[in-house]
Amino acid sequence: MAFLVAIILVALLTAKFGLSPFLSLVVSALAYGVLTGMGPELIGSVSGGLARIFSALAIIVFSGAVIAEQLRRSRGVERVVADLLGLLGRGRGLLASGLSGYLLALPTMCSITSYLVLEPVVRGMGREAGGSERRLLFTAGAFSVLSFNLVYPSPVMVALTGSLGVAPAEALRFGLPLSLLLFVPGLLYMRRLPAGDEGAIPEGGPLPPRLRSWAPLALPLALIGAGLLTPRAWLVGSPEVALLAGALFSAGLAREGAGEMIKAATRRAGVIIFDLCGAGAFAAVIAQGGLGPELYAALGEAFPLLLLPFLTASLIQLAQGSRVVTVVIASEMMRDLPLDPLTILFSISAGAFVLSSLSDPYFWLLKDTTGSDLKETLLGYTLPLTGFGLLVFAATVIRWRFLL
Repeated sequence: MAFLVAIILVALLTAKFGLSPFLSLVVSALAYGVLTGMGPELIGSVSGGLARIFSALAIIVFSGAVIAEQLRRSRGVERVVADLLGLLGRGRGLLASGLSGYLLALPTMCSITSYLVLEPVVRGMGREAGGSERRLLFTAGAFSVLSFNLVYPSPVMVALTGSLGVAPAEALRFGLPLSLLLFVPGLLYMRRLPAGDEGAIPEGGPLPPRLRSWAPLALPLALIGAGLLTPRAWLVGSPEVALLAGALFSAGLAREGAGEMIKAATRRAGVIIFDLCGAGAFAAVIAQGGLGPELYAALGEAFPLLLLPFLTASLIQLAQGSRVVTVVIASEMMRDLPLDPLTILFSISAGAFVLSSLSDPYFWLLKDTTGSDLKETLLGYTLPLTGFGLLVFAATVIRWRFLL
């Protein structure tokens, strides 16, 4: 009951009273601790949860924001999208849009940031690129979440692997091919969306050089890949060092504009990391209160054990909308479940896709930028993400049942 009260409080403080997610989560964490009878250790749990998330994600989020800002200011993202269209063909606008969102969410470390960077470019593809403006925007948004929820080193995967003790390479071996396979049903569904306004590729002068545009994306991903494949590359291959290298490289490309670029990126990263730290505080208090063991002891007979992480993550996602918040809280609650950690990880990841709607800021961003009504946004965003989540959960069940 205390957890339900806390989740409702998060939703009310965020949606009804307009408080930032950070304040809503910290206040709700304190409320949960008081309701469950915690003593002076409550403040320590809040502070410890804040510190743990900051230490794990601060460099990653900041570096991703710097890379995104450089790509936006230099028009490098326009070069990336143009190259994808050239490679795939002008009739493959949906695929190019989906790939752009999928790829850009990885080095920028935020699906919303990647969409904001891509939106002006994707909006201009229109009929010439092989799809309607609205359909292309929804595709970029949905596929940015696809890599954000499934592919290491996104903050979702960093949080899950760290909390559940799963090796990053192990998570990548299952998550990466699964995310690529989901392109097929995802694109088939997106083609059936009602068409919106048509447009043309915008005119903006000559595009920047190809190497200059792709390098900020490729450098950190290449370093992380080297770290996963070669143990000797552990230093440069860590997500923190690899993304920091990408951020420094981006700052070097900006030259005299680097100072203003970094200031803008710092403001954006600060908002994101504060919200994530609030999730860490909330999760730490829940873990201290012992909710996880109590939950699966109470529900274990009513639901299959494998379903609990998925249902828990789905309900948390419905209540507050942030995917990183969802996985941080759910992993703390489910970490002692008697299942193998990789199964728990992808069950939670699957739940973080589904039911993303009115409490999700990305939902409202897509509604506003596409000019859609609530029904159209549910069809273009909530429904395809829920489909992704159900398919990820099905794949996780198949792996658990037949491959373990």
